[in-house]
Amino acid sequence: MPEAKGKTCFSSRGWVFTLGRDWELYMLKNPMSRHNYIIKLPKLKFPDVEVLPRYDNFSAKFVLSASPTTSLDYMVMVIYGWGGRLGLWKPGDEEWTAGCFVAVDCQGSILRCDVNGPTPFETQVIFRMPRRLMHWEHPDLVQPTTGHRLLMTGAYLVQSPTGSLLFVSRWEEREPAQTFRFQVFEIDLNTPTYTEVKSLENTSLFLGSNSSFYLEANEKHHIKPNCIYFADDSWPWLSEEGGGRDMGIYHIEDRTTELYFMAMAYDHYSFPLWIEPSF
Repeated sequence: MPEAKGKTCFSSRGWVFTLGRDWELYMLKNPMSRHNYIIKLPKLKFPDVEVLPRYDNFSAKFVLSASPTTSLDYMVMVIYGWGGRLGLWKPGDEEWTAGCFVAVDCQGSILRCDVNGPTPFETQVIFRMPRRLMHWEHPDLVQPTTGHRLLMTGAYLVQSPTGSLLFVSRWEEREPAQTFRFQVFEIDLNTPTYTEVKSLENTSLFLGSNSSFYLEANEKHHIKPNCIYFADDSWPWLSEEGGGRDMGIYHIEDRTTELYFMAMAYDHYSFPLWIEPSF
């Protein structure tokens, strides 16, 4: 895909967001097709930075509120910069603006930031997972064969097909560094309460550097039910030794992991991505 060569890439709702060394931003639709649709976005601004940072490690997340192919009323959200700046863009805007976002951190907290509200520089914690569920001494977070403690390496928010909010935590062994377990909880922000999800039934999750999404199990497209498909999204994987090995399919029912991609996926600029299909 020449439009993405040498650029940092993220994906959301079937679109790929690219950031190049010239700080030019684009969204590419259906990158595996001959009929690409390209949208140019305004450049990101750094008002307090004298020297621009490296582009290949300065953007953390890209999310679309809806697909531009199905709705003209969509928004683009990016998290970028070492301080976690938030940017919002809508069709017709000439520059990025601030807005209200909900995000999750690796401590198990769900955060809300309303830059246009009365406290624009404060992040409000609207939900926090119980510490006992996020601690390595929890029995589910110990490798039963070796007794090694697991390390939490990722947290994801996913909206289910029914509209509920899921919190997913990712845990890996230290040696070798490989994903070993996931925890899935349904969150009710109004109560606020949580419920452990023990089955995704006939759907599966796709997690990684892309925005997280659901798909229904489908034999025709080789999607297995009640699974979590995960890609390597840890920064250390971008090394001289290569990376992308920590990719697989986690089976929720029996808590086993099936390796999905055995080859080396070495790239200086981007993580492996799941691209949401349009079927």
